[in-house]
Amino acid sequence: MICRGLTIAVLVVLPCFGWSQAPSALSDTTSSTTDTKKIVEELNRDILLGYAPSISADGKTSIFEAKTDTLGGFKLLEARLNSDGTWGKAQPIDSINSFGGENDLIGGPSISFDGNTLYFFASIGMGASNDIYVSTRELGGWSKPKSLGAPVNTSSDESFPSISADGKTLYFVKINEDGPQDKELSKLDIYCTSLFKTVKNPDGSWSEPIKLAFPINVDCEKAPKIMADGKTLLFSSNRPGGRGGFDMYQSKQNILGEWGFATPLDYVNTEKDDQLPSISASGDLMYFVYDNKDIYTVEIPPELRQFKNNVISGKITDRDTGNGVPAKVIVTNALTSEEIMALNNNPNDGSYSVVVPVGQSYNLLVESEGYSGYATYYDLREVNQYNETNEDISLFRSIKLNLNISDSDLFDPVPAEVVVSNSAGSEIIKTIADEQGRLQLDLPIGGSYSVIVSAPYYLEESFDFDVRGLVIYRDFDNDIDLSPEKKQVMINVTDLVNNSKVRSKIRIINKDRNEVIEVEGNEMVSLRAGDRYEIEASSDQGYAFNSTAIDLTNDEENTIALQLQKLEKDALLTLKDILFESNASQLSEISFVELQR
Repeated sequence: MICRGLTIAVLVVLPCFGWSQAPSALSDTTSSTTDTKKIVEELNRDILLGYAPSISADGKTSIFEAKTDTLGGFKLLEARLNSDGTWGKAQPIDSINSFGGENDLIGGPSISFDGNTLYFFASIGMGASNDIYVSTRELGGWSKPKSLGAPVNTSSDESFPSISADGKTLYFVKINEDGPQDKELSKLDIYCTSLFKTVKNPDGSWSEPIKLAFPINVDCEKAPKIMADGKTLLFSSNRPGGRGGFDMYQSKQNILGEWGFATPLDYVNTEKDDQLPSISASGDLMYFVYDNKDIYTVEIPPELRQFKNNVISGKITDRDTGNGVPAKVIVTNALTSEEIMALNNNPNDGSYSVVVPVGQSYNLLVESEGYSGYATYYDLREVNQYNETNEDISLFRSIKLNLNISDSDLFDPVPAEVVVSNSAGSEIIKTIADEQGRLQLDLPIGGSYSVIVSAPYYLEESFDFDVRGLVIYRDFDNDIDLSPEKKQVMINVTDLVNNSKVRSKIRIINKDRNEVIEVEGNEMVSLRAGDRYEIEASSDQGYAFNSTAIDLTNDEENTIALQLQKLEKDALLTLKDILFESNASQLSEISFVELQR
């Protein structure tokens, strides 16, 4: 993204370099064009001067610059919004304030829309110029500041940064050494720089800053704040035609990336200095500094409010541990697939927040190396008001592959052996399914696997399972049907006397499982290797019943010869398995089966 073409962003505004002089006392006689302006008592309590307020996108966090009896120079304070709509007591951000000396200037904060990154400027050391710094939110608070470095920071002064909602464009002010000067203020112009990321530099680097053209830069411009729509810029200026001192202005960017004429915010501008506005994504309330001293709020007239936005926020965590997961959040236009923004969440607690305009539909995709992905869809085409949506997302490092292994013929469960190998051919899992043929494999995301399923007297089955791409679902089911090995058995049925073939019915009963096969006699039949069978032969041609058994656990040639005796006068019939219970006159159960036959 280049500076002239934005998509989605935040806003806040601040003053020129004369601001560090002693501010004038607040006048009770100053007139205002609005009766909704009021001082924010909680943010101004116990401080000598409140300055440069920055409000998070959800409106629940305020970070501002302040001077107190105990802080020395200007430092940063942070306050949280209470459930009753009042602000809690502002606390110094020690990890940032202690970065410099007691009297060093630290100011102009700008919270990123997701609330995880804080941009500000600081002048560290005697005679040092103002440079822009960045800090990220950690579990214990804000991290140690890091300078943006060149080409943003130079030997000149850079201050009052404002980051866009997509995190790709940074606005700030810079002294124009060649511009007009007055006795109190250096000439300040508004610049912007774009973040470019490459494969070699995934964190990105900032481009050479570009000075915004007329009608943005006219005289002395202060503290730009880019709003959540990415196309509305607020700033303060002492340009001719104002009400007096610094007034606040608004400019909008067209589809060509050109900034329109700046409109004065006359609903709040007075003859005093009105500057440093900050507006959350809801767009209905502005925080600003009045008369260089206190933080005020004012309701924004509906016709001047920014495009309506929705905030989607939550935490991205590990499903198994509950810890935060570092991830990238990508928002695209659901209709065109155009990327609108790509942001990194807070890697410590997993928190994220995105701001999108209403009137469109969006795809939200979450990616994290070594983890599953997440995708969802938001249809805001019929939405016309500000909403906040909580979307907590849990990712996982491994998928659960559930195998259900069964006999392909009888559908009985098979407690088979399962061997899993990785893409390098190394065996990583070797285990046995339970008696129900069930097995759950825990496979790390990002790998490609080969799975081999085998069992005695069954044909081996194998399949590949690839989880190197985007994985959304955790549980996968795979039904494995193992085909039994078969042996060909010839069943010959002949006449006991003359050895001629007899037309017969063959009933084959598997002694090891629930299987019964019925075929014609004198035919080849496929039986399961490793099983034992009872083979019965009967004929409707006047022959007696006969049976035998076969064990297919060996590799011997299997041919069954059954001879049937003709039912004639004086024929002797052999009864098999006529057995008595031990030490009893009662026949065993198998004897009744034989007698019934």
